[in-house]
Amino acid sequence: VLNDQTSLTNGKAIFDKICAVCHLVDGGGLVGPNMTDDYWIHGNTIEDMFNTVTNGVIEKGMIAYKDQYSPQQRLEVISYIITLHGTTPATPKAPQGDLKEWPY
Repeated sequence: VLNDQTSLTNGKAIFDKICAVCHLVDGGGLVGPNMTDDYWIHGNTIEDMFNTVTNGVIEKGMIAYKDQYSPQQRLEVISYIITLHGTTPATPKAPQGDLKEWPY
């Protein structure tokens, strides 16, 4: 997990550009799941999230970003997503997936 300000700022810029369309700017979820709660469809470890961003979830409409973003950029966006956990989005989507202990 990256926690330096530059990495998080870069991650937020990527999130705002590509992720917010489905997960909303505050991470509350729209078409995509809520990123702020303890329920995860595809896992909540760095490895799980990296795999999801890298390879996408085509059957759910999420494309793979391995050709658009470098491994460093994908790690930056994942690190930013981690900062959203436990926040209070304006209109949070109902929990989806399995309840997972938060590892960070």
